[in-house]
Amino acid sequence: MIKCTLPIFVMCCVIACNNNAPTGVIESAISQQTDEPNPFILGNKKIVELENEEIELFLKRYKWKMTKTGTGLRYELTKKGTGNIFEIGETVTLEYQTCSLSGEMIYNSKVDGLIRFAVDKSEAIAGLHEAAKLMNKGSEMRLIIPSHLAYGASGDGNKIKPYQTLVVKIKTV
Repeated sequence: MIKCTLPIFVMCCVIACNNNAPTGVIESAISQQTDEPNPFILGNKKIVELENEEIELFLKRYKWKMTKTGTGLRYELTKKGTGNIFEIGETVTLEYQTCSLSGEMIYNSKVDGLIRFAVDKSEAIAGLHEAAKLMNKGSEMRLIIPSHLAYGASGDGNKIKPYQTLVVKIKTV
């Protein structure tokens, strides 16, 4: 009887080990996913849509002709510089003026100092990294940087408010 029971016991153990029974952790996370859209994602999409509409109205009001990148950055090269376009890791120094869409001056390099950063290798806002990769030494550009490429939902903790779109003039030096 023992000789017959032992192989059955071993076989039951092997089958049980191969059973893909839920551990609870992954299954719990999967069971929380539903076909209903996440309200946070929907809210963020709505914020981006409204901000985009506001930017488009601004462009129409001032008759600015700007190029829009896939990320939502708008730019206009107002003066062409010389040399090669800045590449990842190169250091860029910028003179700048940062304003709100209402025209309120927020920051200015004459008062606040130049911005210096390594392209895609530093903590400058994403909109500046993206713009720098379109510029070379001595070039000037006008930008509209949506909040998700600037300081996002938190602002900068100083003068830039949460979800604030920035209008920026930059010049590489």
